[in-house]
Amino acid sequence: MKTHEAARELGVSSQTVIKWIRHYNIDCAKNERGHFDISKENIKQIREAHNVQPRSSVRKGHVQSSTPTDFDALEAQIQEMCKQMGSMMGRIAENDRRIEEKAGEVVTFQVLEHRTEITNLQKKIYELEERLAMVEEQLEKKEGFIANKKLPRWKTLFMNLWSL
Repeated sequence: MKTHEAARELGVSSQTVIKWIRHYNIDCAKNERGHFDISKENIKQIREAHNVQPRSSVRKGHVQSSTPTDFDALEAQIQEMCKQMGSMMGRIAENDRRIEEKAGEVVTFQVLEHRTEITNLQKKIYELEERLAMVEEQLEKKEGFIANKKLPRWKTLFMNLWSL
């Protein structure tokens, strides 16, 4: 029998059959091309060595038949996996909630920091406006003082000469 036929009978892939033959040192004949020629006795040896259950007319891609105890064990495993999945989903939901909460805290902190910066900048603007008003006031006083001050006669004379 060819490797793929033996694989179908054992319910595994052809490569797995070849690996098992080599691993368990099962004496299989080879054809002229060097491919294994697997006998029914070789199949029996592989089953015994690897403890593979015989397949009952299972089509390709379908699960092989199991005993009732196997179904109970599978059912228990499925229930345990469902519990673990539920636990993981709960942890994921809790992590999502924490992330959202933390993101909200970060945004709130940033808003407060920006508000503080804006307040400080507004104070500086008010201080600068006050200083500017003082400087303008001093400048007006100085210009008024210069305008009211009489120039000496010689400066007036030179200014008159140059303006002609």
